[in-house]
Amino acid sequence: MVEVGRRYSDLHAVLQRPMARRTFLFLIGLTGLAACVGDEAPSPPTGFLERTAESPRPGFDPDAYRLAVDGLVQTPLSFTYDDVLSLPSAAHTCDFRCVEGWGVDDVPWEGVELRTLTAMAEPAAEAQFVTFHCLGDVYRETLSLEQTELPIALLAYRMHGQPLPPERGAPLRLVVPSMFGYKGAKWVTRVEFRAERDMGYWEQFGYPPDAWIEG
Repeated sequence: MVEVGRRYSDLHAVLQRPMARRTFLFLIGLTGLAACVGDEAPSPPTGFLERTAESPRPGFDPDAYRLAVDGLVQTPLSFTYDDVLSLPSAAHTCDFRCVEGWGVDDVPWEGVELRTLTAMAEPAAEAQFVTFHCLGDVYRETLSLEQTELPIALLAYRMHGQPLPPERGAPLRLVVPSMFGYKGAKWVTRVEFRAERDMGYWEQFGYPPDAWIEG
């Protein structure tokens, strides 16, 4: 993990240079490389790598956990972990792609679709973006309100038919298959509706906020 952290610190430093950042982003678009961030070395059988900004990894106590859905909404919500499990669920199998050039095919996820939470919370007219906050209070990600309506965008609590493991983001992980993996915030504890876009963790280092996978 020390070596992994050093490589990422080096990447951060390089991306502070405007020319290096522009070149890096150009190569992402040109090659269609994938993105992962929030995902110790290879971890068979899932094939995922871990690139976490949270150190130590956030702990998850099912009895104490709460998922807040708030901000610019007409109906603020608070769920226990059991509450989340009782919400209407969806299962999707999709590929995961990372900007480092690796990916995992056919990952089966199960969880709550974002559009379900959006409908329950009833966003105010001025709400245009959604920020996903994590248990470690370091990592966060953001989507536009329109992107939360994507049919396979969900907060996953199961993977390969089993409860999501801690290294993959338990209790809840954001899954947006049409976007690179750095959008997949792990250990999600709050969904905040906002009028303006918040800066996600990796966007602060030059990553584009709209991380569409082309082709």
